[in-house]
Amino acid sequence: MSCNDKKNVIKYLRKRCKMSKKIIGISPRFWSNETQEYVRVGVQYTNQLQRDDLIPFIIVDSVNLEDTLNLCDGFLIIGGDDLNPETYGESNELGLSKDIHPIADKVDKAIIDHAIKNKKPILGICRGIQSICAFMGGKLVQDLKYEQISHPLTEDHKHYVDKVSNIGVAKLLPDHFLINSWHHQAVKIAPEGFEVIFKNDETIEAIEHTTLPILGVQWHPERFYTKESEIIFNYFFDLIK
Repeated sequence: MSCNDKKNVIKYLRKRCKMSKKIIGISPRFWSNETQEYVRVGVQYTNQLQRDDLIPFIIVDSVNLEDTLNLCDGFLIIGGDDLNPETYGESNELGLSKDIHPIADKVDKAIIDHAIKNKKPILGICRGIQSICAFMGGKLVQDLKYEQISHPLTEDHKHYVDKVSNIGVAKLLPDHFLINSWHHQAVKIAPEGFEVIFKNDETIEAIEHTTLPILGVQWHPERFYTKESEIIFNYFFDLIK
């Protein structure tokens, strides 16, 4: 789809929605087989946006990427495979970072740069918080097990997080609550301008910028929908509106 085609789609959607609905750009994730490569986004993400009458719009790499980003009112950077560690100043000599996809890295960076420049809201989930960290000057733990940090890598694993700073969304959340947890990398050092707002022992689980509308969580609130998950999504939606 060309950029002009995308613009026509957006114009049509805005007209149908009487200009009342906001458009949320979603970062692409990729899957391939022997013959084709696919862009994919979990329905849990799009369902959350549609629940609040927002229009989900998948951002794909193109020569007119900036024009596409201009169409969006905010961004959801979703979970996915590992970032190239070169994005945060490290090498992959030990092979700890897996399934790196350069286009996913490129689009995540473009979204973040555009959002910073235009002060548009971002919610980063799982890999999303890691992209925010990497492309805004922070550092990641490439592999929690290698760093001897206990953190089981199973889809059904759950644990509690503890509040360590009371800014932004943290003001609306309890001091201690249960989350799901499915990741082998994490934020090591939050970028300048961010506060760490939740941790699990030594692992950083959520960060928020002190002046920009940018929030990241390491867990998957779209998959484990609790009252805390609802608060996080509603907070993000309010930033957009």
